[in-house]
Amino acid sequence: MILSDLTLYVPLYIAIGGCVIYFATRSLPRRLRYISGTLTAVWLIFAFTLLFSVITRHAIFTDISFIGITGGLLITGIGAVAAWASQGNLDPEGPVHLYYPLFLFALAGATAVGFATDLFTIFVMVELSAIPVYALVAYRYRQEKAALSSAIKYLIQGVAGTITALFGIAILFFFGHTLSITGLPAALAGVNPSLVLIAAIFIILGYGVKLAIIPLHTWLPEAYARAPSGITAIMVGATKIGVLIALFLSLSALPAGSDLPVNLGIVVTFIAIVTMTVGNLLALGQSELRYALAYSSIAQMGYIFLGFGIGMIYNLALGYTAGLYYAIAYSLTKSGAFLSADAFATSAGSYETSKMKGLGARYPLLGLSLVVFVFGLIGVPFTCGFLGKLLLEQAGMATSLLSGFILALILGANSAISLGYYVPILSTLIFKGKGTDPGDTGLQNSQKIPVTIMSAIVFLAIVTVYFGLFPESFDWISHASSQLFTWGSRL
Repeated sequence: MILSDLTLYVPLYIAIGGCVIYFATRSLPRRLRYISGTLTAVWLIFAFTLLFSVITRHAIFTDISFIGITGGLLITGIGAVAAWASQGNLDPEGPVHLYYPLFLFALAGATAVGFATDLFTIFVMVELSAIPVYALVAYRYRQEKAALSSAIKYLIQGVAGTITALFGIAILFFFGHTLSITGLPAALAGVNPSLVLIAAIFIILGYGVKLAIIPLHTWLPEAYARAPSGITAIMVGATKIGVLIALFLSLSALPAGSDLPVNLGIVVTFIAIVTMTVGNLLALGQSELRYALAYSSIAQMGYIFLGFGIGMIYNLALGYTAGLYYAIAYSLTKSGAFLSADAFATSAGSYETSKMKGLGARYPLLGLSLVVFVFGLIGVPFTCGFLGKLLLEQAGMATSLLSGFILALILGANSAISLGYYVPILSTLIFKGKGTDPGDTGLQNSQKIPVTIMSAIVFLAIVTVYFGLFPESFDWISHASSQLFTWGSRL
């Protein structure tokens, strides 16, 4: 068995880790159960190392799943960081023996999506990833009563999305008699394109619930705000990338004939414009830092959809690459931003942004990291977010058409709107120094920020900058995007 073949077993390895960590945690005394976070992180680092060793040798592996490995790298990498950070804020008296196993099961399902070869397996893996997350959102229900209702709301909407996506997949199977990604295009070639388009829209809406596109977003703010910060980090940066890959792998299995790709692209682009605009507008005026970041996550998904929409409408490979690269950039920056928000809230004793005045100056390393994450989300140079938005703008311009130029302008306008909430956040946390006085309201219940959380945040900030400075190191991202759509896109 060669090294590249082992990548197919990475999801199974991660799932086995869930069982191992469960029994290991149960055998530890309560005061030492925090070590489970380190064990989980190490377990995921082994998986990350294997995937990375294969992707760096891609010149000699011509038949590997670039999209599966790319998704796996992001999922295991962010998962390891989130597991490490989680041990700093979990109550050892709580059900820690369930937290990390469910954590790993969610990541296993998300990782398996990219290696799947048929639509039903993709669907099952998405659900195997989602079910543990439903439970983990409610993990702190004893300390925060609203966590349980948030989890139930997410569960109900998630199940509705599940049924919708399954209905779309069933329609494709009814007409094509297969769900193989490679076999469906030929099997559906003679089917009425309108029926295929309807099935595709069901799939978009079904998976769109878990991606929180507008208007299927209402579960997200509460779920992100009430879940433990480590779970929010994997929701924005790991399990969501799994759903994103699931959606566009499913769409890439549809026939490229007639006007189907263009029509699908129009639907995706329309969703992108509405999602990014409404998400940014909803984020304006949010008084709690975690809610501002949650609503901005909705807008970020709009940016990602825009890249794929441009690729589908104009048959442009750059659009797919831009969408995938921005998804990776978003995952890194937003995971770090949520961990930073939790760290600031730990120190301030509140998630109210106004009660965090000057905390960025009080904790310079944490403050600088938050600046990096926010700059990445805005699209400031030398961050991966800047390069992601630059690629999206280039994709719009590369169409050489007025419609592509308008899409690039809409993206720019939304980036400008986002300044309306990002700038006040930075201004309050970094420059308003009154909060550095311990007598100020908001610091009276101050707690020390755990080293594990601080180190995880700093690490993500460094990676955010590295991706922005050395994008050529990740040429395999373009290989991965080409495997999402095999419709013969032009450059």
